[in-house]
Amino acid sequence: MFTHIKDVKYTLPHLTRKNVDGVRKYFDDDGYMYDSTTSVVGFKDQDGLKQWRESVGEDVANYISRQALSLGSKLHEMVEKYLYDIDTYVLESNIFAHAHFNNIKPLVDNIDNIYGLETKLRSKELGLAGTADCIAEYKGIPSIIDFKTSSKKKNEKYIEKYFLQATAYSMMWEETTGIKIEQIVVLMTCQDGHRLEFIKDRNDYIQPLHDIIKEYRELQK
Repeated sequence: MFTHIKDVKYTLPHLTRKNVDGVRKYFDDDGYMYDSTTSVVGFKDQDGLKQWRESVGEDVANYISRQALSLGSKLHEMVEKYLYDIDTYVLESNIFAHAHFNNIKPLVDNIDNIYGLETKLRSKELGLAGTADCIAEYKGIPSIIDFKTSSKKKNEKYIEKYFLQATAYSMMWEETTGIKIEQIVVLMTCQDGHRLEFIKDRNDYIQPLHDIIKEYRELQK
């Protein structure tokens, strides 16, 4: 059984997601527009993604992308149900999602005292919005936690965007609630059987986050 913290004294924003000129944006009830966190922190990957799509062909690229997106979504659903103590997570029919879930479960079991799952957040200071997978204690320390799937084991120097993403969510959470969470955690399950745990201090990524936001917006002008 996982403990969910119910006694909260803050109001989370209501956000609507829309495409504006083909770019994902978020809007709050006050009419403010925000860039997508994942789009901003990952924008440097676009050239490599374009080259990959050209090398494998559009049909193959679209198929692989759809499969990866579906698998990631199913894994997130299973983890969320598990953390809510909903037994129906075991009924998921996708055997690959089940394999990834069983692989990452020993890491997920380190989570407790959960403040939120799939929590929509935004920061007027950063001009970003997005959805945090999990806000909870990880090994007893308040954390922003993201769940990731991968085809193979990743070296952390190639996934800095995940740490920037979690840092952004940490800053959004603090701006919204006044609660500072400095530990960021990325839990990754890999198709080759590895499971990876990255525990970082968000303070190491605040300046790189500001830098990439600035670079992204300079390119949008």
